[in-house]
Amino acid sequence: MMPSASRINISVLIAVILGALVLFYVGWQRTAIDTDIVSSLPHDDPVLDSAMHIFRNHPMQDQITIDVGIDRDDTDLLVACGLDLSARLENSGLFKSVGMTDIQEQLPRLVDQVVNRLPELFTAAMLEKDVAPLLTPESVDAAIGGWQERLLQMDAIGQAAYIARDPLSLKDSLLARLLFLAPSQKARVYKGQLISADGRHLLVTAVPTGSATDTAFARRLSATLEKIDASLGQAFSGRGIQVTLTPVGAFRAALDNEVIIRRDVQNAILFATLGIAALLLIAFPRPLIGLFSLLPALVGTMTAFFVWSLFHDAISIMVLGFGGAIISITVDHGIAYLLFLDRPEKAYGKQASREIWAIGLLATLTTVGAFAALTVSRFDIFRQLGQFAAMGIAFSFLFVHLVFPRIFPSLPASRPRRLPLPKLADRLFSMGTKGLVATVLFAAGMAVFARPGFNADVGAMNTVSQESLAAEKHLMSVWGNIFSKVFLLTEADTLVDLQRKNDRLLAGLESDPDADLLDQAFLPSMLFPGPERRAANLVAWKAFWTPDRRDSLVRALNQAGTRYGFADGAFAPYIATLEHPETALPASHDGTIPQSLFALVGISADAGSNVYRQFTSLALPTGYSGERFFARYANTATIFDPALFSRQLGELMVSTFTRLIAIIAPVVVILLLIFFADLKLTLIALAPVAFAMLATLGTLTLMGRRLDIPSLMLAIIILGMGIDYSLFLVRAYQRYGKADHPGFTLIRSAVVMTSASTLVGFGVLALAHHTLLQSAGITSLLGIGYSALGAFLILPPLLQHHVERQPSPLPSSADIQARVCRRYRSMEPYVRFFARFKMRLDPMFEQLDGVIDFPSTPQTLLDIGSGFGVPACWLAETFPTARVYGIEPDPNRVRVANRALGGEGTVIPGLAPSLPDAPSHADGAFMLDMMHFLSPEDLQMLLQRLHGALGAHGRLVIRNVMTPTRRFPWHWWIDRLKSRLLGPRTFFRSSEAIQAMINQCGFDVQTVCQSDAHGELVWFGCRKAPEGDGDQ
Repeated sequence: MMPSASRINISVLIAVILGALVLFYVGWQRTAIDTDIVSSLPHDDPVLDSAMHIFRNHPMQDQITIDVGIDRDDTDLLVACGLDLSARLENSGLFKSVGMTDIQEQLPRLVDQVVNRLPELFTAAMLEKDVAPLLTPESVDAAIGGWQERLLQMDAIGQAAYIARDPLSLKDSLLARLLFLAPSQKARVYKGQLISADGRHLLVTAVPTGSATDTAFARRLSATLEKIDASLGQAFSGRGIQVTLTPVGAFRAALDNEVIIRRDVQNAILFATLGIAALLLIAFPRPLIGLFSLLPALVGTMTAFFVWSLFHDAISIMVLGFGGAIISITVDHGIAYLLFLDRPEKAYGKQASREIWAIGLLATLTTVGAFAALTVSRFDIFRQLGQFAAMGIAFSFLFVHLVFPRIFPSLPASRPRRLPLPKLADRLFSMGTKGLVATVLFAAGMAVFARPGFNADVGAMNTVSQESLAAEKHLMSVWGNIFSKVFLLTEADTLVDLQRKNDRLLAGLESDPDADLLDQAFLPSMLFPGPERRAANLVAWKAFWTPDRRDSLVRALNQAGTRYGFADGAFAPYIATLEHPETALPASHDGTIPQSLFALVGISADAGSNVYRQFTSLALPTGYSGERFFARYANTATIFDPALFSRQLGELMVSTFTRLIAIIAPVVVILLLIFFADLKLTLIALAPVAFAMLATLGTLTLMGRRLDIPSLMLAIIILGMGIDYSLFLVRAYQRYGKADHPGFTLIRSAVVMTSASTLVGFGVLALAHHTLLQSAGITSLLGIGYSALGAFLILPPLLQHHVERQPSPLPSSADIQARVCRRYRSMEPYVRFFARFKMRLDPMFEQLDGVIDFPSTPQTLLDIGSGFGVPACWLAETFPTARVYGIEPDPNRVRVANRALGGEGTVIPGLAPSLPDAPSHADGAFMLDMMHFLSPEDLQMLLQRLHGALGAHGRLVIRNVMTPTRRFPWHWWIDRLKSRLLGPRTFFRSSEAIQAMINQCGFDVQTVCQSDAHGELVWFGCRKAPEGDGDQ
């Protein structure tokens, strides 16, 4: 049932919800959603940065490639299909260019360019290797005979002009390298179309008018291609021909990624929220109260998104996809808070907040710190995720402690209701030694398989549909794998500078120790060298054609020409280039690449930046390593070697994983040592973490999954998040001392609930269709699951032995300081240190013996303002037969004091002038360092009540804080300021006024002495005056 509205501050609740929605709306309007996952790769690695630069600028990123297939061997029919498709694409208005029409039109011009500039295109080495063997009479005769045969064929029209200028067909050795631009070396050109080796497939390329990665434009492209496919199939089906179109391009990946990720993001947030809500409904006595546990997580996430928008223009969609999981992560403190509030007795929000703050602060710090550590990652997507998650978790934690107590100041007692959650938590926590042994054996088995491999496949970063995947495989099977080559990019502001860069690249490749490097490559400088290379080639041409070589070739040409019926002087234009090559060059030629040939040779001009880019590719010879090629040529060109890229990314993943562990693990250990101040307890808390890491890595190996980019978060998930369950349980054991404490039962239930909710969040991600989200979900699911399992099976027996086991008592002869501090051995560090320094630095305990004057061994002692119980424990150790009864306004100090006293005393919550309940008249009462917090009225009432509670010979011992007389009483000033800001009010009195009030209330002051060197602490040793003495 829902509590009455009067118990919830509705106005604050509505204001908070509206405020969070406004912040989220503003953040949403300010922030763009980035769907480019590949761009998150590190930019400081030269191999990866070069690859991404090529990805961003290569014309193929927008180009669409369509495989046209028919069900029979009919090349002419296949060409007809290709032409029909090209016409339909052009008529759609969505493409700037279609097919090879531009290239076909420019090929004759390119041939003319080559033939007219032969002297500029051959290096000295090429002349000796490629031209010299053609100069023998037999070779010349074969060349001229070949021309005669070609002239008799129909396709020889237009060839006659080349006979006079290039009778040896030197151009062919140069133009032949253009074949290496084709996607497959087995492909052939027929009637201007690129035909596959089997003759059943034709390749059509098209360049869209818009960006193919723009998802809105991609949707238009997809719809248009579907219509063309249907209409083209219908046009040929009447002739009994089955035409299959298989389009491939970045538009499909962009569209698939957006559709899949958006669906996964929506599902993750929706189902994670619904799943957590269902868990909350069965976990709370009042089910609807449990739903409010989602509020801190939702508000924290929305606030984080708003703050993110103030410093960033965009956020990765992967980070938003993780948003559902973040909600499940940050719900833990809300669950714990409301479990403490929704109880069978009336509960107060501030008290619940204090409990959760004490137990959950360390867990929050480790989680926030672990995610913040992602900011040192070289992956941009991890840096985003680290900042966003750290803010979301921190804001959720602050919301629980700053806002929840105002929404839920208190709740009335709930009705009794049987809940499965506490029973499940108790059962898991009571497995004992059997559970510990089982986890140790399981971890040992998993350690055998915990050898992580790394998946550096960048293709996995973008998930495509099954249809797109099938299309890519089909294209690869027909036309070959273009990613088996190395891609090169040169850039310059002018064409001349671009040619010079191309020349340097080509010269480097030519001088490479591996002579096979250029066997399967085409570089534009082979046809369009820059000024310096042209001049050098011209010099080499002149040097090569010596008089003897010229005369010999002229004789051979004339003889072969006569034999095959060519007219006298038929080869004169070519012979002229041998002696005077400069005069044979075109007068208008300046050596630059004509713009009309840009597409043919792989040049693109960036209209926005006026940068010319040259793209080319080559196949590395067998045994030529990518690392060696990159090191040699990275200064000359931008390089993308797919094999090297994958290896480098794999190494980066290994180093990132190692680096994250190396950063996070010491931070977590240091935090634990600071907060626990106990090496043994720190190792106990880390045991489930070690178990989870081994078990997760082993399970991933058995599943056949290698660590990919999302899996690098494993260190964060286990060290930063999974350890939270251990910290909750360890801190609860420290705080409550026993497993059967009601508060500990609530914490166990909260841990089960939070681990279940987190598993729901990551479980939804594990069912995602996008590879990265799915991988993150599976890795996180295993890491969190094993962390929770380890916390419940490993910790209980270890904590029971360390915390609950009573150490052997120290003999009475032992130092009393050691005996008192031993009582605080397993408590929180602050309490332990307080007791230790109190005993060591406060002169109180050395002076008490001189102030106390019991006529006989005391049996009952009263301690007013017990604090953490250090003086009460000193009394218990000093007077073993006495029982100490104390009173203290701070509930937390009451808890600590009672644990320290054990069975030798009791401290109750309360405020003076109330007194603790003692079964008989007390032998002594102690008011140590607390009188200055009492008003005159309360002090008088307290003294009167103590007079009535003490026996006939009762003693009263007071140590009071006096007004300082020093010039710079720093401590007193600080305490005074704290009192004014936080309360309570203080009342300082003179020694005379104190003695007068003591006497007035029926006590005799026997001793007045200083407790410190400055007179700021004064002892008053008093005894109860005999009946008839003093004013009552």
